[in-house]
Amino acid sequence: MSDNPLTDAAASGLYHLPPSRLPIVESAACGAHFCLLKADIAEPAPVENVLSQLGSALKFPIWYGANFDALYDCLCDPDWQPATGHVLLINGMARLRATDPDDFTTLIEVFQAVAEARRERLEPFWILIDTPARGIPAFPEA
Repeated sequence: MSDNPLTDAAASGLYHLPPSRLPIVESAACGAHFCLLKADIAEPAPVENVLSQLGSALKFPIWYGANFDALYDCLCDPDWQPATGHVLLINGMARLRATDPDDFTTLIEVFQAVAEARRERLEPFWILIDTPARGIPAFPEA
């Protein structure tokens, strides 16, 4: 068994990442040769802008429509950012929750559905958000 917590596809999913754990995760992603992408939700904005920011930061294809269905489709597409594993670091989620709690909840649901779909395919796929949310566990300790 690997000492790298990110290589366990069965444990991958959506987690809250406390800032103190960020260097550990970045090092582990690099050590596993995973695709590591960071997205920052820059300011309180309509969800369409948030989804557009995510599309740009996560390097989605040109056909990405900046809606929840397209977000799910891109993140589940095996041809998007081919890699042995993925780690997505999403910052600024508290801004979306403060300005639009319903869209925040929908975004969390999409992230959970993506993580479940990838986990079922035994692909290490980690979505780590900077904001605690109901039902979202903290990233596991090593």
